[in-house]
Amino acid sequence: LEGVCDSYGNFDWLEYGGIWFITIIMTIYGMTAALLAGIASALSVYAAQSVSYQNPIRGILTASSLRSSSWNRPTEAASILDSNEIGRKKILIIQLQGHLFFGNVAQLTDNIKATLEQKKGTPAEPWIVIIDFTLVLGMDSSAAQAIGKLKDTMRKRFHIDVAIFVSGSRDGFPCKYDLSHELSCPADPADHDTISKEAALLFGGEAKMEKINTPANLVHTPRLIRSSRDTGLPIPQNLVCDSLDSALIFAENVLIARKNPCLLEDIAEFREPLTKSNNEGEFYSSDEEKRSAIIFLSNLCPGESLPDVEQLFSLFKREVYNENEIIWRQGSVSDSAKLLVKGRLLSLLENEEGALEGILAGAMLGELGLVKGIDRLNTVQCVSDGAVLYSLDREDWDVLKRDNPRIARFIDMIIVNYLSHRIQHVNSRVFETKYLPV
Repeated sequence: LEGVCDSYGNFDWLEYGGIWFITIIMTIYGMTAALLAGIASALSVYAAQSVSYQNPIRGILTASSLRSSSWNRPTEAASILDSNEIGRKKILIIQLQGHLFFGNVAQLTDNIKATLEQKKGTPAEPWIVIIDFTLVLGMDSSAAQAIGKLKDTMRKRFHIDVAIFVSGSRDGFPCKYDLSHELSCPADPADHDTISKEAALLFGGEAKMEKINTPANLVHTPRLIRSSRDTGLPIPQNLVCDSLDSALIFAENVLIARKNPCLLEDIAEFREPLTKSNNEGEFYSSDEEKRSAIIFLSNLCPGESLPDVEQLFSLFKREVYNENEIIWRQGSVSDSAKLLVKGRLLSLLENEEGALEGILAGAMLGELGLVKGIDRLNTVQCVSDGAVLYSLDREDWDVLKRDNPRIARFIDMIIVNYLSHRIQHVNSRVFETKYLPV
């Protein structure tokens, strides 16, 4: 009975039922009969799982039509990602589902290798492969070990620059085997150069570092190397992320760095932490901050001239918020649209547990409520040490619509572009999820 109790919750109902069957046979007929019962149970469970479990591969697609949360990039960076030769088409996403076990993992790995073989040497050959385990419900040790071997095969046989594995959780993969450690090839904690300031650009300017310089969206700190297709930055061959969105952000950064690493440095510069005055404790305002704000606004208005963007920005007023301060509450009157220039915010739906979404520098929020006149659809809170926003209030918006409708149209187009981004967002396209209005 000890085996029955210890194994509870670690197996699906078919496997756990087999354990009970073996236990009962051993109790009544002895060990020899239990061995025969074990063989019969294993064969029956294998046959049942093979029939009942769905295809372990839900879909294979390129990232050409997908977008990450980091969507308001500079024009040059966006053009790199949209390129057919060096852009998102070089990212292959493989989404897995259901239970992975010894009976279907061979089919899984063979199908992935066949896909990579078919694309090898063609314009569609991927440089980065993302394997998403978010919809995987369980995995036995044999399947986990097979995934570890697949990682090596992709690198050695198919010359994949970066293989990114998405666990779907900070707790790692749904198995007892330490697959996160196996797949990420973690670096030695004693190595102080694990993630240099230069290489950290690949993880995004807002990547929060934990313990031994591990970005918050990674399960383990990866070992960094130079790519065979020189990116100009050291990159990890293998990576384990906790979400498909963070994996795609990293993959996009690798593609940008391969063409022009300076673009990532520019983005990081615009998103540097806030500095405080030693005397008054208030955040400094600077020409660099305004320059960043205008560039962010220009990124949100692609194709518009800089003088027009500057004219729109002239109506925005600077606001500063401290950590944990509420920008607005759900249900309050929508009296402004705001551009986040420094810091991080959190969007949440009240009375809905887990309905959260981060907002990074460069994002505009509240524009839908300003244009349509509806109440706030969410609560927004500052979650960094501080945040600087530039706000367009309703009075100035009404004047802008009346006196200069051509410039006012920029806000309408931001709403359209944001809606387009939501539709193409990786989590909305690949599997159903809940996204929040900002």
